[in-house]
Amino acid sequence: MKKILDLLLALILTLSLAACGDGAVSDILEETENSDSAEITETENEANDTEGEKTATYLLDEADTGSSALILYCYDGETVTSRTCYTTATENELLDTLNVSVTPAESTDLSEWEAPCYGLWTCDGEGYDLTLAYYDGLWLDRDGNVWSGEADFAACWEALEGENEDDTLSVLSFPNAGYLAPVNDRFLAASSAVDESGISTMPLEMTMTVLDVTDDVVTVLIDNQSGYEMEYGESFSLETEQDGEWYVLPPQGALEFDDMAYILPDMTQAEETCDLTAYGDLEAGHYRIVKDGMTAEFWLDENGALTDAG
Repeated sequence: MKKILDLLLALILTLSLAACGDGAVSDILEETENSDSAEITETENEANDTEGEKTATYLLDEADTGSSALILYCYDGETVTSRTCYTTATENELLDTLNVSVTPAESTDLSEWEAPCYGLWTCDGEGYDLTLAYYDGLWLDRDGNVWSGEADFAACWEALEGENEDDTLSVLSFPNAGYLAPVNDRFLAASSAVDESGISTMPLEMTMTVLDVTDDVVTVLIDNQSGYEMEYGESFSLETEQDGEWYVLPPQGALEFDDMAYILPDMTQAEETCDLTAYGDLEAGHYRIVKDGMTAEFWLDENGALTDAG
């Protein structure tokens, strides 16, 4: 029965086309092709729109101007300057200008970043730091992701001229410097573990050495042979050696320490650990832990394991 119906439909279509004539058939076919083409174009546009919705990101959507100030930074290659805005209306205007649509950047090479670079600090809705760095159409977020999107950061910087300005900051204060410093010498800050005369500030006969590095945790031995009872805290910093000079490495995430003092009697030793997780994946090289004026040097291989001097 189905075959008979198919034959009848085919016959009716053939007779209809014959009655229309060649010109009419061409028109019908052209109209069909145009219709199909329009449907395909519409489908492609919908797909592109959907793809755009998936990839477009607004990095400042989470900013909460009602609970925090807005700080802009400018690094000119030598000095980091900040300008702070406390007026909610002005903060919103600046965020409207800077909150552009961004997409994942094709180039994530942070070694190419040069001055001037701009930065931003505010808080998100949960009270966490929301930090961004910007250079020539590229954004670096607090998680180390690089995005592409042009923004008029220079105009926003000029708009805050004279607003609670501080030009005494080091490059360590620049937003997300922890991701930039390991691969870009422009963001390295000179060590302050020695004074201007080059003399170490560590206590005499109070030394620290590295015993082990495992899973980003450095174990150090603190030895007090000073003749006095000494004390030290939990806090530490990490430095890297480049061409014979030591530079401070800023962390990529927050470093939190308990505000405690540990007493170390004379002629005694103590082991302590320093968790380097906040510094990310460290490249092979020469490093040192700095703690309360003491320093302990160590070398890492390409796998992040402790190795002999290179």
